[in-house]
Amino acid sequence: MEAYTVVFDHLHHLGPGDSATTRDLVERLGSDLSPGSRVADFGCGVGASALVLAQCLPEARVLALDSHAPFIARLEAAASVRGLEERVTAVVGDMADPPALDGVMGEFGLIWSESAIYSMGRSNAFNCWRPLLKPGGWLVFSDIIWQCKPAARSAKASAFWDKEYPDITTAADVVDELTAAGLKPIDSVLSTRNAWSNYYEPLRDRLRQLRKGGDHPQALINIIAEFEREIDVYDSAGDNVALSFFLAQREFIPE
Repeated sequence: MEAYTVVFDHLHHLGPGDSATTRDLVERLGSDLSPGSRVADFGCGVGASALVLAQCLPEARVLALDSHAPFIARLEAAASVRGLEERVTAVVGDMADPPALDGVMGEFGLIWSESAIYSMGRSNAFNCWRPLLKPGGWLVFSDIIWQCKPAARSAKASAFWDKEYPDITTAADVVDELTAAGLKPIDSVLSTRNAWSNYYEPLRDRLRQLRKGGDHPQALINIIAEFEREIDVYDSAGDNVALSFFLAQREFIPE
């Protein structure tokens, strides 16, 4: 993780993402969230989406959770600069076992997760997070999906994504998984290609800087090479995959 910290030092996006899309979706949900709703951002990284959540939902309390302490420290500093420290609770923790917010366990009106659900698997995430939602509460997450059928996928893209993300599938399959987990799929929204360039272009520049920086520990050298391979796949076959947001609700069904 020290090597990842070095790679992502000062970078705003730790995965594909677009603040404009995040803002549009949060504002779309705003009327469905009661004032003072509890909101969670799981796998928040340095807080790109958590800060948008807090700014767009001015009465909400936001629990921002990530397993990496340096990222949480950056989020705390950014929230303080924006005057949001009273409403954004940034915590080092496990997305599979999140802490209570304001002493209340669960009862989230919204659970948000951008480019992070892959780390625990969708099925596990749905099972862990559904009980934390209020009846009628929203789950919104982004995930990488196949954009084309198997015969149309490049060999390079297939080899890379099948190895790095065995859980990758199509949007239709994700919708079926949500239904099977007892969640009601509402919509899916494809991000623009900006979501990828916002991530890969600064990362590409950062990797170049590190390559010129002289000797590095082997762990950092390995991670640089991994990211370079990923960017190469994006450059050659980026249209094989897409980043999609999925919107779902916990229905009003008694347990």
